[in-house]
Amino acid sequence: MTEDPGQSENPTPEPQTITLQQALDIAVRHQTADRLSEAESIYRQILQVEPDHPVALHMLGVIAHQMGDFEAAFELIAQVIAIEPDHAGAHNNLGLVLQKLGMSDDAVARFKKSLAINPEYADASYNLGNLFKEQGKFDEAVVNYQKALAIKPDYTKALNNLGVVLMEKNKLEDATVCYRRVIEIMPENVEALNNLAAALQELGQLEEAVANYHKVLDLQPNHLETWNNIKFAVKALHFSQGIERIDRESYKDGFSNSACSTTNFAMHKYYLDSFWPHEIDECLQKAMNALPPEIDEEIIINDNSHIHPKLPRFPDKLVALLHFGRSGTGLLHSLIDGHPEISTLPGIYMRGFFNDGVWGRISAEGWSKLPERFADEFAVLFDAKSPSSTPGRFRENSSFLGDNEGMTNVGENRDESLRLDRGKFCSEVLALMKGLDKINPKSFFQIAHLAFERVLGTINKKNTVFYHIHNPDDFAKLNLVRYFPKTKLVMMIREPVKSCESWIRNDFVRNDYNIIAPRIISMLFDIDQVVFRMQESVGVRLEDLKINPDATLLSLCAWLGIKKTPSLYQMTAQGKKWWGDPSSPDYKADKSMSPFGETNTKIHAGNVFSEKDRFILGTLFYPFSVRFGYTEPNFDGFVKDLKAIRPLLDDMFDFEIAISERSQVDPARFKRRGSYMLLRSGLMDRWNILNEFGDYPHMLMPLEIDSL
Repeated sequence: MTEDPGQSENPTPEPQTITLQQALDIAVRHQTADRLSEAESIYRQILQVEPDHPVALHMLGVIAHQMGDFEAAFELIAQVIAIEPDHAGAHNNLGLVLQKLGMSDDAVARFKKSLAINPEYADASYNLGNLFKEQGKFDEAVVNYQKALAIKPDYTKALNNLGVVLMEKNKLEDATVCYRRVIEIMPENVEALNNLAAALQELGQLEEAVANYHKVLDLQPNHLETWNNIKFAVKALHFSQGIERIDRESYKDGFSNSACSTTNFAMHKYYLDSFWPHEIDECLQKAMNALPPEIDEEIIINDNSHIHPKLPRFPDKLVALLHFGRSGTGLLHSLIDGHPEISTLPGIYMRGFFNDGVWGRISAEGWSKLPERFADEFAVLFDAKSPSSTPGRFRENSSFLGDNEGMTNVGENRDESLRLDRGKFCSEVLALMKGLDKINPKSFFQIAHLAFERVLGTINKKNTVFYHIHNPDDFAKLNLVRYFPKTKLVMMIREPVKSCESWIRNDFVRNDYNIIAPRIISMLFDIDQVVFRMQESVGVRLEDLKINPDATLLSLCAWLGIKKTPSLYQMTAQGKKWWGDPSSPDYKADKSMSPFGETNTKIHAGNVFSEKDRFILGTLFYPFSVRFGYTEPNFDGFVKDLKAIRPLLDDMFDFEIAISERSQVDPARFKRRGSYMLLRSGLMDRWNILNEFGDYPHMLMPLEIDSL
């Protein structure tokens, strides 16, 4: 064939025309492959041709939901329903959006509408079950999961969540049946393996529980929930086997090499060793060394568009505030807020900044996106009404944190909600970063506080950051002092048995023993934790702050290195009047809380703990109570009491008997629970140290208060 000399050798192909259906198929493939931006672009092109195309509108709504833009998702899916009122999928997905927006009743109505249109829609039954599960309506959740399974017997998500709800209903054996069925269908389903292990742990079948946790970590060496659970299970298992001290050489038993190479494994060992805090120095150093290398967390700032000969002046002091049960950290924080020398962000919003994985998420798109990704991670800082969770302790629900912290009704008239201009904040952060060659978690943390003050229009240059870290996990605590080695630690203190009872009261009412046991252990071991030997640390008694505020604040200011100012007598958040913690028994919806006075300090214990319970815990807290002036020294009496409580530790507390009776769990079975074994293990460790030393070595020291 003779070539036509009039044509070029590589002719430009003419644009190919595809149908709307072909374009839709391509977009769906992109969406299925999680290429959301490509799918979104095609859907929007389809809508340019056909503005009321229901599938394109619906899929755009689904993408908006996936990306967390729930308002946009609502508008798009509502348009679909306006076009096709009997679109079962749209009603279902609108229910999911409404659930995210906190409109639970409307979400229920949408799921039910979807099922009215299509009774065989298993996903709608499953989603309705999830909503009821979230609301604590476990009977309704069970019914809907079972409906979904009647339609799709191998619906593994429904099986797994049915197991979760059955566990909440204390039907542990039935829950294990669900999880084992999931594992039959999907042998490597890590969620079901982890949940099966958790159920076995509470049934007291600790060896099988630990074995299943190991299976999870073989598949996913950094599975956080399993790492959170297995440390409790291993500690309880060794106690059930009569092992008083865990042999450090056995820590690796059952773990794969890949699991042992993780930071989580180092934290696992650190947790187990922390039950003997006076001997933990070597393990502490190993845990610190296992944290992600600082050089790996540095982000190079490759911007040459501006020349900044003057670097930003960072606050050079950091003070971190820790809680001790329910001890009034919110009160102290509100008094510190507004001090001319101190920068502090509202509430406990930033408590999880140094958590494992947080910096990785914030820095995932490079230095220029750091401000936006930070703002996404801590959305409540910019709008106290935000429903978005912020990083905290594992499994800690922080949805609507601003509302729960009392930040949505501040100001003199109680009609303001805290907000921060997100755009200005991000611009300020970028401007501050451009003076640096690189940035890491430490410098970004400092910059975030500088930018916060600039957006608020603060004139004073503040040299100290007051960081309400509250109740950090081991990783966050060690990560903080790694980056800020001169951090000062302040722990708010309250009479320990009262504080413990107040902290667990709501969990006791809910019979949530799995929360209660670790909380009691936490308080017993917080008083001599190893970081108090590493950092300059002090305990401030809530009772002193309330009853003797002048002398207490003067002494605290001296310790902090700041001046005493009138602002220290006002409860504020972000400079606005704060009316108190809504969960506090002193909180009144129609009356301002007084920061000072004896009301809260005169509350008597007894709502949870019986006289016998208080005797046991009071004896274990004796050295701490003497040091902080809650108990008069009587060492001979203490030795006698210590011997008296030893046999009592082998039996149930009265509050445990109450939970057992209300939960209709036989006492013998209750005592086999993993959480029961865990608590007994911790109690015995404390008893053994007291029996050996008559004291807890390296306890926290109280703030020395000078008389005025």
